Amino acid sequence: MTSTLDELPDTEREFIRRRLALVFQLRQHLTGYAFGETLPTASALAVALDVETRFISPALTHLDAEGALVYRGGNRAPGRSYRLRPGEQHPDDVAFDRDVRQKIASGHYRPGTPLPTQILADRHGLAPSKLPRASRWLIKDRLIAHREEGPLGPGLYVACQERPEGEALPA
Repeated sequence: MTSTLDELPDTEREFIRRRLALVFQLRQHLTGYAFGETLPTASALAVALDVETRFISPALTHLDAEGALVYRGGNRAPGRSYRLRPGEQHPDDVAFDRDVRQKIASGHYRPGTPLPTQILADRHGLAPSKLPRASRWLIKDRLIAHREEGPLGPGLYVACQERPEGEALPA
C-alpha cells in the first residue's frame, strides 16, 4: 500500500492534488453561507467556481465525510444540503452514536473489545467511508479508540480507560 503522495505515479499524484485543491476552494466558498443555510446545487456551485459539475459532487462528498456539511445530492437521500456548525454532529450519525454510547454504558460493549463496525454501519445505514465521521465524537469523548494492533487487528475498540469516580459517561 502506498503511504505518501510522492510514491504515486505523476498522473495520480496530480489528480489527488487537484481534487484536494478543489475541496479547499469549495470549503472557502461555502464559508459565505450561514450554518444551516441551504446550499446551492452542485451545478450552481460548479458555475460559481468555474469548474465542471462532475468534479463538485466528489468534493461535496469529501466535505460531508469529514463532517463539515450535510450533502444530499446525486443518488443520496432526499433533503437539503447545508453547512454544519463546528461541534455539530452530522444527522446521519446521531443514531449510530447513541447506539454505541448506550451499549457501552450498559456493558454490552466491554472495555478492550472491538466494535462490530460493519454491523453497526449496516444497521444505521452508514457507508464504511462514513465511519470515521460517525465515530469522531465517541473518540473525542474517549469512549472508543482506533487501535492499529488489537486482538482482531486494526479497528475501533472500546476504550479501556477508567473514569474518575463520579464522572458520568458523556450523553
